[in-house]
Order: sequence, then structure tokens, then C-alpha cells
Amino acid sequence: MYKMLFATILLLSVSFLSEAHEQDLLKAHDIARIMQQILSEHVDKKEITVQILNNALVIYIDQFDPHRMYLLESEVAPYLKPSSLELQQAIQQYKQNDFSLFKQLNRTIQTSIERSRHIRKELEEDVKNSLFHPSPDYEHSPIANKEGMDSFARTKEQLKERIMQNLGTYIEAQKKRYGGAMTSQRKDQILNSYETKLREFEDQYTYQDEKGNPLPLSEQENFFTIHVLKALANSLDSHTSFYEANEAFDIRVRLQKEFKGIGLVLKDTNHGIIVTHMLEGGPAAKSKLINIGDTLIEVDGKSVLDHPFEKTMEMLHGDKNSKIKLTFKQTGDKGDPKKIYTVELVRELIILNNDRVDVRSEAFGNGIIGMITLHAFYQGDGVSSEQDVRAAIEQLEKKGNLRGLILDLRDNSGGFLSQAVKVAGLFITDGVIVISKYSNGDERIYRDVNGKALYDGPLIVLTSKATASAAEIVAQALQDYGVALVVGDEHTYGKGTIQTQTVTDNQSSSYFKVTVGKYYTVSGHTPQKEGVKADIVVPSHWNREKIGEMYADSLDADIIPPVYNDTLSDVPPDIRSWYLKYYIPKLQKRTTVWRNLLPSLRKNSEYRIAHNKNYQFFLKGEGNEDDALEGEEEWSVTDKKNKTYGEDDLQVQEAVDILKDMILMHSLGNK
Repeated sequence: MYKMLFATILLLSVSFLSEAHEQDLLKAHDIARIMQQILSEHVDKKEITVQILNNALVIYIDQFDPHRMYLLESEVAPYLKPSSLELQQAIQQYKQNDFSLFKQLNRTIQTSIERSRHIRKELEEDVKNSLFHPSPDYEHSPIANKEGMDSFARTKEQLKERIMQNLGTYIEAQKKRYGGAMTSQRKDQILNSYETKLREFEDQYTYQDEKGNPLPLSEQENFFTIHVLKALANSLDSHTSFYEANEAFDIRVRLQKEFKGIGLVLKDTNHGIIVTHMLEGGPAAKSKLINIGDTLIEVDGKSVLDHPFEKTMEMLHGDKNSKIKLTFKQTGDKGDPKKIYTVELVRELIILNNDRVDVRSEAFGNGIIGMITLHAFYQGDGVSSEQDVRAAIEQLEKKGNLRGLILDLRDNSGGFLSQAVKVAGLFITDGVIVISKYSNGDERIYRDVNGKALYDGPLIVLTSKATASAAEIVAQALQDYGVALVVGDEHTYGKGTIQTQTVTDNQSSSYFKVTVGKYYTVSGHTPQKEGVKADIVVPSHWNREKIGEMYADSLDADIIPPVYNDTLSDVPPDIRSWYLKYYIPKLQKRTTVWRNLLPSLRKNSEYRIAHNKNYQFFLKGEGNEDDALEGEEEWSVTDKKNKTYGEDDLQVQEAVDILKDMILMHSLGNK
């Protein structure tokens, strides 16, 4: 089974019409087989232990009830802290493909679902008006009180309060979306929508279809097996995961930036499944037959009006060049009858242009300052991060004298390791970018060998606490060589582990990623746990958030010897001569030019931030107007028109100012 190395943490879902390789219905006896595949590759977990099984029970519960609005404390206690004897028995049962403990837990979950549905029915009948029209003391009511939500409820009454709070939050979200008046007029629709969304999720545990009928036994076993595999895989570490076919497809699209489909983007709403937009160049857009806002009502002649959104999406999957018939209801003007029409389309390979690279520039002196925002590290058929960043630099250079560049990697959660190496290679001549180290002691060295830097001027890598994995490789490697300064939050996410995955293997019948090792950049340091430290701290909106590996149960950081002077110890003898002739003479030299300027650059930046009225409002208040402005009348930011921290990117503005300082100080130094 072919696997590719990748490093990513944040997985996003997509809702466009597309294809996905169907995952075979799984059976309970597949659990041990698939887990053995995962364990055989894991960096340090090689067999199911009592601790892993205990963790899996906790995760199984968290998967189902993350908001603690279903299960009582007394119901989960036997599974959160089972006795040693029970766990030993469960281990023996696991070896015999017997998952009685998980089945028993699932029956408890089913009971909690029935109870929740009964409570919700009572609430929706008894407190409908108060939910849509909360009293003035709403923020002190059970609906709005979120305190203690991390623990399980002790009584049914506490569960009722939590369900009220959850429903109240949903209604408030609808008010923001549609307005208070419209929401009040559509009480029944909104309550039905809330109930439908919950039941779609709950049916995976009650093993029922959308009409409440029992699923076939094979589908029931498939749901159970998936839930157990997800819990077991994630119990090994926070980055080892098992995926359903649709989840794997979504991840594959994000990694490859391509898919086979018709390019129609859909959204689940209270009015049905509507068309939000069409991807340029896709079959849907080229047909010119489908309108934005129209409602999808049939797929290949089958009604989807009562279908859950996810099941409707499954009906849309198919292979390249396959046909699909879609029936829509046209929006129409007020008073006009709504037209029903059917469109037949053929699926094609579509390249995604969104969430790839954004480029902008501003004039500075006798040239320009450029900014390239790279959203992920992807590679597909003719698409890659390296190609897009290369094209962006060339585009900027055509605009004028490129005097400085910002590479924006904030919120970039990673992707393919190979692309991180190639993107970093655009800014150095030759040299080691990454060393990956595995549990068996094996090492693999990834080098840039193209012989020249595409850009070698003043460079800032802009980061945040959400900058992770492959993005951290680029930031730390360029920082190691001294060719760039890292500007942003105090540190990045701190994910220095490597995963193999079967997600991009279209022939795979099961999808997972598993942690197999740790990576280090040329300095011998890994960003694991501690992240990449900023040379100049310029806080982002993440600066107060507790996110990152330091808050997770993950591998610790360590160091290995630096490899600035590459000895080619891993290069086979038959090609070593090429490296000696073409690679070694062009090794990137460590430079201290920017580091020497750091004291002055930091001082200037700190002064600007301290005297930037909006930045101070942002840092002190983060949206809490009363607290932020107390005793700060002199800042004159009470007028909402002046509070631009939510509209203007303060972090980018400061990064641009730092870059200007770099350019000017370097010019003065040269003179």
C-alpha cells in the first residue's frame, strides 16, 4: 500500500460535488487488522495495551459527547476509570475480536440519546418563546451559563440546562445570520433544523435511518467499527487518526488541490440544499444552466429533500467522465411560480484555485514590497505549493524592483513534507532542509539541490500560534540559515512529528494517518512542543489562545547534531560525485546580517506597537470594549470607526514596517 509523508493538523471539510473512493463496509474483525497496520508503523506504540484501551474508552465518549449534554457522570464513571481486571479482560477479548466493552458503552450512549430526545421535545414545546425572546437577565440564566461544562452532568436537570444552553446558542447563531425578526417568524423551521442536525449525528449511534427505521445489520456494524477504530487510533497520539471515506476525500482535496466532480458548491440551509457558487472552469459553471441560490431536490431521479446533507453528498460521488443528473428548484421572484429543471453533467478533473497563494504589493522607494500568503503545502497533478510561490515571486519581480518580501504562513497548518522542502529551497542555494528520524533509528535527509535561490533579499516569515508542521519546517529552516527573520506570535504550534498516510492512495480501502517519527531542521532542532520562536514578537489574534503541542499529550522535543556542513553520509557512492561537484560548492552559508540588526529592529517594533492606538486596544481588550477602555480615554478609540483592529491587519502592517527597517538599515550598512 503506497503511503506519502505529510505533516498537517487542521483538517477542513468541503461541500462541493465530487468523487470519493468508496470505503468498504467494515466489520468488527477488521478492527484488529487495521490497528495492526497502524501499530506496525507507529513511532513508539507497537501493541494494544491497558493504557491505550483505557484512553480509547475516554476518546469514544468524547467523540460522542464533547459538549457534555448527553451522558450523566454516573453513566460514564465505569468507562472513565475501569478496574485493572476489567481492562485485562478487555485486552483478552480484543485479541479474540470481541469488543463487548465498547458495545456496552454504545448501549449506554443509545439510552442517553433517547433521554435527550425526550428532553428536547419537552423544551421545544414549553420554552419556545423564551428561547427566541430571552429575558433581560438572559446571561445569568441556565441557557447562557456555560460554567462547569467540561464535567459531566450529575442530574437530569443539569442535562436539561445544558441542552437549553446548546439550543439557545444555535438560535443566537440563526439570529446573527438571518436577523432577529426573521428568526422569530421561523421558530418551527429553526427548531426542526436543530433537531434534524442532532439526529443525523445521533443516528450513527442508534443505528437508524432518517425515518427512524433500523439500518441493515451490515451498516450497523460498519458504524460501530468506525467509532472504535477512531477511538483506538487517536488513543496512540493526537495525530494518529482513522478516517471515513468522505473525511479522507476532504483531506485529499486539501492536500492535492484537485478533485473529480462538477464544481458545484452546495450549502445545507433551513430552506434545503442550495447552490452557493460554482467553481470556475467546472462542468456546472460551463453549462450556464444552474443559478446561484437554486435548491437541489433530486440526484439521478431520487429525491434529496428529506436526506441528511452528508448522505446527499454521498449520492453525488462518482468517477471522472461519469454522468450525473441533478434536478433543481429555481428561486424565482416574489409571486412567480418556481421553475423545476434538470441538468445532466459529466464529471471532470477540477483544479482548485482557492486557498492556494495570495499575492499583493505596495510601493516603497524605488521599488516594491511584496507579500505572499501561502495557505497550505499541497501537491497534485500539475499543482504544487512550490510552483505557486515561485510564480508569485516572478510576478512580483515583473512589477518592479522587489526590495523586500513577506512570506505569510499564519494559520498554515501544513501539508506535504516534500513541498515544505521545495518552498524553503526557493530562498537558499543548496543545503539540508529537514532530517526525519524514526523509532528504529533510521534517518532520512531532505535537501534542496537546485543550486540557486530564487529570492535572496530582505525576507520575513510571518507566523502565528496556528502555524504548524510543514509551515514550521520552512520558518525554522530559513531562520536557521539566517536568510529570514521570523515575525509573529511568541512561538508557533509546535508540531514536529511526521505522519504517513493512506489518504492520497485512491486504491486504499481504509484511510488513516499514523505518527512515524520526528523531524529536525538543519540546526538539529525540532519545533516539537516548543514551536518556532519568533525573532520579533508581533502578536496575532491567537496570542492569548492555549493551542499547540505543549497542551497535548505528545512527544517531547530533543536535538540532534547540526548538518550545515553536509557530509553526504546517506548519499549512495554511485551518485556522490555529482553532489561533490554540483551541490557541495553551492551550500548555503549561514548569514548573520539580519540577526545583527535584531536589537534595533526589535526596539523600533516595540516602540511602534506601544504607540499604535489600535494595536494597544486590540492587545488590551480583544473585543471587550469596557475593559479595554477603562482609564484609557486619551487613546480616543471609543468611536467605532476608529477601531480598525478588526478590519485592518495590524500584524501585517507591523511586519511591513519591520521589513522597511530591514531594507533601510541594510542599505545604510552597505553605504
